[in-house]
Amino acid sequence: MTAAALVSSAAGQADARQVGPLVRLFPHWQDYLDLPADERSHFTLAYVIASTRGVPAEDINIWYESGGIETGLALDSTGQVLNPPDLDTLASDPVAWINQPQGGMSVSLSFQANLEVDSEIARLDTLLALEQANRAMRSVGGVASLFAPSFKTLIFVFDGPAPDAWAVTADGQRTPLIVQESQAIYRPNDRDLREVDHLVFGRPPARILIES
Repeated sequence: MTAAALVSSAAGQADARQVGPLVRLFPHWQDYLDLPADERSHFTLAYVIASTRGVPAEDINIWYESGGIETGLALDSTGQVLNPPDLDTLASDPVAWINQPQGGMSVSLSFQANLEVDSEIARLDTLLALEQANRAMRSVGGVASLFAPSFKTLIFVFDGPAPDAWAVTADGQRTPLIVQESQAIYRPNDRDLREVDHLVFGRPPARILIES
């Protein structure tokens, strides 16, 4: 997972507002970090912080103090957090602050494949991402997970319109993937895609969502 750190001064935020414990911004993140490394190598949890008032992500500042050091949450252009806290930080139970007014923000959680994004991705890696995400859902969700749909789909999200994308067999036969606007959709266990060896894209995706 990409990580970046920004340091900001709470004193310099004229409209700084206390959000509450940092852990509230990252539901299930500790459960994820508690998994053995080999059970979360191919998937991750992603958190997007957004303004309900239309404020761009680059103008949203969120920070916390741990061990006497102020650290800002780094957001990409979509609001996805690039530097979620580690276990030690969560254990210190820091308070988060934001430069947005009460009721002015939202936090959403998604499952994402944790793969090296490239113009060619092995089918085995996509299968491992789905398998690990489903296993983690059952482990964390308990009985409730029995009523949740299983993950079967990978959605490759691109910056701008999606390029051509293909599922390729070991002998070179190509099947075009479904492309919709900025996304290419792949279900590795579909009957006509089970012999696929790897995926090929016109350019690397920005992220890979895991969905039902």
